[in-house]
Amino acid sequence: MARRARRRVPRFAMDYLEGGIGDENGLRRNRQHLEDVLLWPRYLRDMTTVNTECALFGRRYDLGIGIAPVGLGGLMWPQTEICLATAAQDANIPYILSTMSTTPLEQISRAAPEVAWYQLYVPKDKGVMQDLIGRVQRAGFQALVITVDIPVGAKRDRELQHGLNLPFRLTPNLFLQIMLRPEWALRTLLHGAPRFVNLDPYVDAGKLEHLSEFLTTFFMCGVTPERLREIRALWQGPLVIKGLLHSADIEAVVQLGADGVILSNHAGRQLDAAPSSVQALRALPASLRDNTAIMFDGGVRCGLDVVRARVLGAQACFSGRSFMYGVAGAGRDGARQVIEIFRDEITRTLKQIGCSAYQSLNQDWLK
Repeated sequence: MARRARRRVPRFAMDYLEGGIGDENGLRRNRQHLEDVLLWPRYLRDMTTVNTECALFGRRYDLGIGIAPVGLGGLMWPQTEICLATAAQDANIPYILSTMSTTPLEQISRAAPEVAWYQLYVPKDKGVMQDLIGRVQRAGFQALVITVDIPVGAKRDRELQHGLNLPFRLTPNLFLQIMLRPEWALRTLLHGAPRFVNLDPYVDAGKLEHLSEFLTTFFMCGVTPERLREIRALWQGPLVIKGLLHSADIEAVVQLGADGVILSNHAGRQLDAAPSSVQALRALPASLRDNTAIMFDGGVRCGLDVVRARVLGAQACFSGRSFMYGVAGAGRDGARQVIEIFRDEITRTLKQIGCSAYQSLNQDWLK
């Protein structure tokens, strides 16, 4: 899927998706630490059938994998987010829509009424925050996911090299890359240039800056406990905090009323020296795992990774790049195909290690 996507999508868009920060050591560390997790298989068991279901916030999903939020989805392929939402609804897996999506949140909630979650970068302006959360609540999203690991916009080398700016400005280099991908160019022309449609009521498009600077000026430079209390009071459903790694921070948000956390180093895109999500999961005290829903993202690329994370103590995993590869590589069918790849690999791994149910996985299988 990734190879096919690279043949269909301009280089600057692929670099936006695939790149990390700095020397991209954190990006590589996420993958390496997942690959280092070894499992003890148990045989002499009847593995004719296995149960792949995952329970989160009182609801059962068909798989322990969900679709992580990825901003600028329409940059990868037009209508990416609606393709993913529809596929997630059909497969009964969670789909987290990014604040920086290019599809109206109300449209996504209609496409995935039972599985759509909303990821929020917290605006500095409280009025904007309250209005946006109100829209999400009225639209019927199942959970609110607060991302806290962007106190400052990142300077990512790949984005800087291509001059990825807001609003999108065509340079000779970008024009050449686009012309080399005619199908992408035609579809993007037909659907219009991607923009942050959910922020249109709050942002003057003529004043948008470089992506990094926009993140720094519009959103909070560090989400505070006080602001999380306000969000908890506004939001009536499950509240998830994304981007935490340190156990003390996780304990703090649980005390503030969070129902779950997604351990994440922002896919290696914010701090090149940050621990991997696997390291954070291994360091998590058992007491915290008992009190809140622990989820995981960062480097997940296959069903084996989902089982690895579950054995380490995560209730579910999320992957962003995997699903973006699917849509960029094969459109709506690609989104469904990636889900089926995960389903097949999770099922095969469970059978291979001798575990009859995803929910039953624990450290007994950990080498």
